[in-house]
Amino acid sequence: MDGPAGEGRLNQFDMEERLAWSDGVAISADVNKILLDRIPAALRVERADGTADRNGTDWWVVRKYCLNSLSIDLKARDFDWLKKGQDDLALETWSVLPTDASPGKVGWTRDPEKRTDYILWLWCDTLRFCLVPFPALCKAFTYFWEDWSKQYKTRRQNSGGWQSECVFVPRQVVFAAINRWSNSYLPKRSETSIVKSFGNTQTTLFEVYEME
Repeated sequence: MDGPAGEGRLNQFDMEERLAWSDGVAISADVNKILLDRIPAALRVERADGTADRNGTDWWVVRKYCLNSLSIDLKARDFDWLKKGQDDLALETWSVLPTDASPGKVGWTRDPEKRTDYILWLWCDTLRFCLVPFPALCKAFTYFWEDWSKQYKTRRQNSGGWQSECVFVPRQVVFAAINRWSNSYLPKRSETSIVKSFGNTQTTLFEVYEME
């Protein structure tokens, strides 16, 4: 198979997978159209300032009825690989890869401290987009990222004094994992001790009560 799970995609993460300019005029207009259409009670879309941007917010969706604004992290890409039959999402495993001298820093996709409500992927050449709730994505990716890194293509990017890493996971695989996060079973009341017995924060309903 050609693509992230095979050898068809060359090591060109720095080029084809680079972020497009997320503050460009054309992209700003496209982001406005998408978010105003998809977010209930959306009143307007505002560009985040530098501080919010560093904390995981590129755009704010200001909502009606005194509702809190929603944080949007935009992943704008120059090239849509779906044109070559490769429908995947670039998910960051490591923002800074660990070394002998440093424990590294987890990637944005599995960072529970990230201040984001939704991730918006936008492929600029086709105007295809994908809007995903970040808490669901983060929880699913935190559980599956090691398996996915073994199964699908990974790429590293040099950023001066450190390296980051992402894995290209088929979009439908990501959506299936999110579906398992959102649709499962609680234990019977007499079995609640099973959950407590695991005794660590990594244990989730993915492990104890998996969907078929």
